[in-house]
Amino acid sequence: MGHSASAVAGSRRAVVAVFVSTVALAQTDAPAPTPAAASPRTTPERTAYAETSRIADVERFLAACLTLPYGDRLTLADAGASHEGRPLRLVKVRRDSATKPLRALVLGNIHAGEVEGKEALQQLAREFALGAHDDVLQHVELWLLPVYNVDGNEAVAVGNRPGQNGPDATGQRANAQGLDLNRDFVKADAPETRALLQTLAGFDPHLFVDLHTTNGSYHGYHLTYAPSLSPNVDPGIARLSRALLDDAQAAMQRDHGFATFDYGNFETRDWDGSGAAASDPKVRGWWTYDHRARYCVNGFALRNRVAILSEAYSNLDFTGRIAATRAFVLCLLQGLVARKDAALATAAAADAAMTAASPVDFGFDVGFAAPERLPVLVGAVDTIAATDGKPMRHVRKGDGVAEEMPVVRAFTARQRRALPQAWALPEPPPAVVERLRWHGVACKVLEADVEATCERFAVAQKKKPKRPYQGHQELVLVGSWEAPAPRTLPKGTLWIDARQRFGRVAAALLEPESDDSLSTWNFLEGLTGEHYPVLRVPAR
Repeated sequence: MGHSASAVAGSRRAVVAVFVSTVALAQTDAPAPTPAAASPRTTPERTAYAETSRIADVERFLAACLTLPYGDRLTLADAGASHEGRPLRLVKVRRDSATKPLRALVLGNIHAGEVEGKEALQQLAREFALGAHDDVLQHVELWLLPVYNVDGNEAVAVGNRPGQNGPDATGQRANAQGLDLNRDFVKADAPETRALLQTLAGFDPHLFVDLHTTNGSYHGYHLTYAPSLSPNVDPGIARLSRALLDDAQAAMQRDHGFATFDYGNFETRDWDGSGAAASDPKVRGWWTYDHRARYCVNGFALRNRVAILSEAYSNLDFTGRIAATRAFVLCLLQGLVARKDAALATAAAADAAMTAASPVDFGFDVGFAAPERLPVLVGAVDTIAATDGKPMRHVRKGDGVAEEMPVVRAFTARQRRALPQAWALPEPPPAVVERLRWHGVACKVLEADVEATCERFAVAQKKKPKRPYQGHQELVLVGSWEAPAPRTLPKGTLWIDARQRFGRVAAALLEPESDDSLSTWNFLEGLTGEHYPVLRVPAR
C-alpha cells in the first residue's frame, strides 16, 4: 500500500512524538507519554495510569493500530484459546521488503497481575504501525503475544498484587484452572501452554522473551533479567544469551537511563558447594531463582535458542515499569540485530551438535554455581497504607546504594551423563506421547520386535511431598543404573532418537535423574515399579 509524501511525513512526526515521549520515562514519577493525536491510546494512557487493559481494550487498540500509516506491517492472528475459550491474540510484525533471517517472540501477562508487559507490547505495536524501529524490522520477523494469561487478565480485582505500586486492580496470577502458567511448561496441563508450544513449533524464534514483574527484595533497579538458568543449555547459546544481556544492560543505562541487573533476591543462606567456612556457613548475598524446565524461559532454551526473562520492579510506579519493559524489549531486539551473524551461526551450530557423532551430555544433581563478588544496588521503599478501598503500596525510594556482595546468578550440574543413542518406552502412555510431540520431540512406534542392548534404572526409593503442587505430587526417584543387557523391545515400543535437534528437550522430559521431567509430574508413575519404564539404548 502506497502513502502520499505528506502522509508519510506526518506519520514520521507522529513516530517521533511517541518515541520521544516514551523514552522520557526513565525516571520514576515521570510524566505519562503523550501519543500523537491520531494514534490510539492504551488504557493506562487514557486513565492517567490508574487502570490496566482488559482484553476488549487490547482488541480495540490493536484493531486501531492496523489503520495507522504503517498498519499493514501488523497482522493479527490467534495462537489458540484459553481454558475459558478466549482467543490468545498474536500480533505478527513484519516489513515485507526487508530481509528477515531472524525471528523473535515476546510474551506478556503470563501472570496477569504483572501487567506492564501487556501495556509495553501494545505501545511497541503502535510504534511499529507508525513506521518506527526499521533497524529491527529490516532483520527480524517479530511476534507479540500481549495477553497470554487471558482468563487471568479478566479476573480483575483490587488487591490481586498486594504492595504493587499501581494500578489498584489487576488480573490474577493463575489461569482459570488455577494453574501457574510459568510452572506448566513441562507438563502442559493448560491449553494456553499447549497453544504456546504449537506457536513455537510453527515459528521457531531465535529469541524468546517472557515479561514479568518482581515483588521480591527491595533493590535499586528499574528492571532485572535472567537468561535460561538450565545447566543443560547449549554452551554457545548460553554465551550468546549473556552477551545479549550485557549489551542490553549497557543500552538501557546509556540510551534510556534505566538501571538493570540479573534477577534475584537478597538472602542469607548456606552456600551450595561454594566452600564457605564451616564456622560461618550463612552468607548474605544476591541469589537467582530456579533452573528447572517448568519455567518457560528455562525450558525454551533447551530448544537451542535464546530465552530471556524480564522482571520490572513492582515498587517502581506503573508508568516507569511500562517504560522500562518497553525499552528492554527494544534493546534486546536491537542487540539481536547487532549480533545477527553470530546469532544465526550459534543456533545452527547448536542444532548441528545434536546430530553430530560426538555425544552431547546431560547434567543432573544441580546446585547453585560459585558466587561472584559484584556490586548490587540495595534499595528502600516507602509504604503507603491501604485506605478507602485502595490497597497498600510499596513505593520505590531513591536509586539504591551499591553494596559489593556475593552474587549467585547461575547453576551447575554436579554430575553429567552422555546422551544415549535413543530412549525406548515399551508401554507408552498416551499422555506421554502427546507431551513429547507437543514439545516437538520426534519419536516413532516400532512396527516389529527389535533386539537392542539397553540400560535400566533400578528404583531404590520414591519421594513425594505430602501436599499436591499445581495439580500433581512431584515425584523424585532415587536409584542406580544397571549394566547394559540385551532386551527385546516389543512391537508398539516408543522409540525416541537422542540425535535430533530437540535431544536436550527429550532428555529433560525422559531421564529418570532429570529433576523436572514427565516422571516428576507423575505421567510415568503408573509404570514405575522396581525399574523406571524408559530404557536407554547406549550410543554405539
